[in-house]
Amino acid sequence: MAIRQVECDVCVEFEGRTKCLTVRGEDEEQAIQTGKDNACTFVTVGRAEAFRCSGTPPVRTQCRPL
Repeated sequence: MAIRQVECDVCVEFEGRTKCLTVRGEDEEQAIQTGKDNACTFVTVGRAEAFRCSGTPPVRTQCRPL
């Protein structure tokens, strides 16, 4: 039994900084959350900013099945 996956392009913008990543997950929700969390690490400094960024919706997402 094969596990279906999706691949998503996720772009996060935080305080004027933008980062886009392509990530894979078992479903869209997981892939988008992973992309958002990972992108936030590139556009924030410190835990407080990372926490605020994680609460911000992505500015762009595009997913496709694999």
